Amino acid sequence: MGSTEPSSGFTDRTRPPPLTPALPRESARGRALRVRFILVVVAVCGAVWLSALFDAVRDRRVTLDEAERQNDNVAGALAEQAARALQATDLIIKQAALLDPDAPQAPADRGGLAELLRRYMSGVPQVRNLFVFDPMRDLHVSSAAAGSSIPDLSDRAYYTAQRDNPGLGLFVSEPFISRVTGEPTFVLSRRLAGDTFKGIAGAAVDVDYIRRFYHALDLGEGSTIEMLRTDGTVLVSREHSAIEPGPSAWRAGLAQLGATAQSHMVLDQPGRGLMRVSMRRVSGYPAIVVVGRGERGILEGWREKTWGNVLRTLVITSLAALLLAAFLRQLTRHERLTTQLHQSQKLEALGTLAGGIAHDFNNILGAVLGYGELAVEQAAAGTPMRRYVENIVLAANRARELVARILAFSRPGIASSKALGLREILTDVRDLTCASLPGRVSVEMRFPEQPLIVCGDSAQLHQMFANLLTNAMQAVGAHGKVEVRAGELESGGERVCTVGRLRAGRYARVDIIDSGVGMTPAQAERIFDPFFTTKPVGEGTGLGLSLVHGIVLDHDAALEVDSRSGVGTTFHVYLPLAQAMPLPEPVPATAPRGSGETILVVDDEESLVNLAEEVLASLGYEPVGCVGATEALKVFRAQPDRFDAVVSDAIMPDIPGTRLIMDLRRLRPNLPAILMSGYGGPDLQAQAEAAGVRTVLSKPLRVSELARGLANVLGTNGSESGPEVDARV
Repeated sequence: MGSTEPSSGFTDRTRPPPLTPALPRESARGRALRVRFILVVVAVCGAVWLSALFDAVRDRRVTLDEAERQNDNVAGALAEQAARALQATDLIIKQAALLDPDAPQAPADRGGLAELLRRYMSGVPQVRNLFVFDPMRDLHVSSAAAGSSIPDLSDRAYYTAQRDNPGLGLFVSEPFISRVTGEPTFVLSRRLAGDTFKGIAGAAVDVDYIRRFYHALDLGEGSTIEMLRTDGTVLVSREHSAIEPGPSAWRAGLAQLGATAQSHMVLDQPGRGLMRVSMRRVSGYPAIVVVGRGERGILEGWREKTWGNVLRTLVITSLAALLLAAFLRQLTRHERLTTQLHQSQKLEALGTLAGGIAHDFNNILGAVLGYGELAVEQAAAGTPMRRYVENIVLAANRARELVARILAFSRPGIASSKALGLREILTDVRDLTCASLPGRVSVEMRFPEQPLIVCGDSAQLHQMFANLLTNAMQAVGAHGKVEVRAGELESGGERVCTVGRLRAGRYARVDIIDSGVGMTPAQAERIFDPFFTTKPVGEGTGLGLSLVHGIVLDHDAALEVDSRSGVGTTFHVYLPLAQAMPLPEPVPATAPRGSGETILVVDDEESLVNLAEEVLASLGYEPVGCVGATEALKVFRAQPDRFDAVVSDAIMPDIPGTRLIMDLRRLRPNLPAILMSGYGGPDLQAQAEAAGVRTVLSKPLRVSELARGLANVLGTNGSESGPEVDARV
């Protein structure tokens, strides 16, 4: 009697594949939503940055324009002040010119002229010396202190210019060190009246006085204020107290000013960089006021403000990026959960289908396998009849395995985990799988010298590697090569794989490499979907790699798929290495026999009742078969003490097996009981424990399984010590 214990019993199918794109349409919709949201966030962040850039450019222009207006205003005010000062100076020069002793109505006494000059200049603080000079007439009259010598001024430019140019009018000299005061000064001079040259009247203007006035105006770092002569000669410089000969640094600006009264411009000054310069002519006099400010100093406040705006914009866009990342993560989580939900729905639908067919189908298989095993024992070895019956049993076992693979998707399996040698598992898989290889297909295996010990369920690992190896051999077709390599791997960090997650630790790595046609990216994304297959119709169920997916997860392992169309496919399996060594396999025990105990057998299939009676009789028991729970209750009520144990199907149309056992135990407490199930659903184990059932067996049953189950429940002389359950449902 064959067993339907699923080879994937270790797999917990309540956990669907987390990364399987079950619904391509919804995945495409999610990708489109993700792209749209990214574009919106990028557009908003771009708009914020463009706005910040626009504000920065606008503020820079406004700051420079404001500085330019301020320069114009200052230059205008200083030009007006210079015009008044020069006008006052010119006025006292004209008054001094009237003191020429040879002129009509001039004072005859030269001794009082100096006092008059001092009186004239008393209201003009910028003038340090007022004088009348004519060496031809020995005319040396000055407002300087009495007793000071009057130097010869005939070599001064302001003297020679007046001498050589009769119609010159007011002349402004270049700055120089005064021979009278010893301080920087420049002179305003006029020619004394007369038909011939009779000397000059002049006023020495104190440069430091004007510089102190200019220093009172703070225009910021990098600013400058100067008063120039119209030819570019610097008369007064706020920044330079020393007289600097040579060409003026403002010649380029004077060329731009031309004949206009005022102008502002941008000049590149060596050592100062770009400067915003305003020039204003002193009305009525040959002088120009220059006010300049370096752009670096002007933009200092703008730079601080701009950096603040940049920081604020960076914070805003960073928050937007974080929100985007959080949204995308949440969207990915939602898509994963949605995928899991659809996957669970598919598995639930598969479980419903499996549950609907498994019971009836396993009943049929139970009869076929049971009678087949009995027929094998009766048929003589080597006869055609023995061969026919063995083929029938083989086909039934293949059908049983197919049902077990379907059931593995709809219910959790229970199996033990132990230390296993990976070489032995792979060798067994090769021997079983390669028996029907085509002649032109080769399978090569490479193992390290040291043993690789992993921890897991032997049947599950056999199933996983058998599926992978079979898949590889089918991929190469009629000719090709499959290579299986095993080795040890030390993982230093965590990495997400196609299935599972590779964490830090020691792993056994198994590579299964085929030289087949490979897969497209779209196919590689769906290979772990149930019922998805790249094989032609009729050549694959699409369940093999889905089983592999669950086995990998339940063993806390990882799997990586590397496949390209036309190149081939490689599966990398990473199994955590175990510390313990494998235990030796126990010697199979013979099936225990009964001692004439009376067993009540209940099933809704008459053929299975008859089969069970024959099997139990062959094991030394006295079976009493009942078709259906109602008949079993009637028989048991007639003689409750007759029966030593009950073996009942779990699912029956009239009364479920658990309910039947509870009813029987009301008549006879502690009645030993065994439940049989082709598919009882995920709640059968809990229901069996609630009914006090000690053992639950999967249908179709092997003779040895039924024998051990009865020995287990009867080994306590008909009493049960507790719900120690040995279930393979």
